[in-house]
Parts: sequence; structure tokens; C-alpha cells
Amino acid sequence: MRLRIRDFTVSLSFPSLALVTVIVLSGINSGYILCLFAVILHELGHLIMMIIFKAEVSGFEISAFNITIVQNSRYSLSFGKDILCTLAGPAVNVLLFTVCSGFSRDFALVNLYIGAFNLLPASSLDGGQALYLLLCRKLSADRSALVSDVVTIITAALLFFIGIIILLNTKYNFSLLFISLYLILSVFMKKDKYL
Repeated sequence: MRLRIRDFTVSLSFPSLALVTVIVLSGINSGYILCLFAVILHELGHLIMMIIFKAEVSGFEISAFNITIVQNSRYSLSFGKDILCTLAGPAVNVLLFTVCSGFSRDFALVNLYIGAFNLLPASSLDGGQALYLLLCRKLSADRSALVSDVVTIITAALLFFIGIIILLNTKYNFSLLFISLYLILSVFMKKDKYL
């Protein structure tokens, strides 16, 4: 499904719409709704910073596992502005954690987890994007992408190992295993992950 407002397009994949519908209708857990709300605020943090710096933003893409802001060119911003845009999402989550800690512990913790998770040095996350930008200051774009991909695989392997330990102790918690698999797949399947 696509919604176009002037030069801005919001794309919503059918699986993401189905997933949200199932979660809302099933009433499984309000934690999912809190998480979705925190992720949307995280992405709005990026978007607001991009708008402030007059980045060329053309849309929002929402899929079952990812929300992406579509930029016409990543290279339209200076290094400092690009880093600020990249880290604006986790900064919003940390700010929300701080503000909400006194009255909404669950929402505060969700924001802390999302902010911390997005700071991991993995290519599909904000920490990986920041790492790539920092590496580009000293290395070529291709070499920076290669180093970032290797760091992503190492991070995913560590999360997988921790996930195995958690699974053995809990007998049911597969979450870190799924996250590590997603991070590894993002290295090989996501085109233009650093643009």
C-alpha cells in the first residue's frame, strides 16, 4: 500500500499491516503496541533531524521487520549532520526513557532497549551506520562497507552465542537467536545498506 503526499511517499507492506492487525486484534500483549510506538518515535527522531538539516527525504518504507526513511542521497549532508541524523533515533529513545521512567516504567524500558539495540554496530542498525560513517573518514566507501559487514557478523555471532545460553536457561526464549539471524541476513540481502 502506498500513500503519496506531494513528494513524500509512505509505503506499507502487506506483511507489516497483517502483523500489526493480528497483534491488535489478538490482544496478545500491550508490550507489542508500546514497542511499535517507541519504534515510530525513534524513526520520527531521525526524520525530524533530517528535516532540520534539509536532507533530501522522499519517503518512509514500513515492512514487517524494518522501518526505513528513504533519502534521495545520503551524501547530501556533511559528516557531522549525517552522524547527528543517524544517532537522533537512539537519542529520542534515551530521552523518552529518562522522561518516562517516573510514570511509565514499561514504556521507559521499551525505549531503553530499542535505543541500546539500535546502537549495536550492525549494518542495518544506527550503530552500524554510524560506524560506517566514521570509517569513511579514513577508508574508502567499499573498504568501510566491508569492515562494517565483518563487524556486523561478529556482533551477530556474539548475540547468537548469548541467545543459545538464554535459550538453554529458559527453554523458550528464542528472541536473540532471531535477532542474530536477522542481522546476518541483512549483511547479505540488503542492497544499498549504507546509502
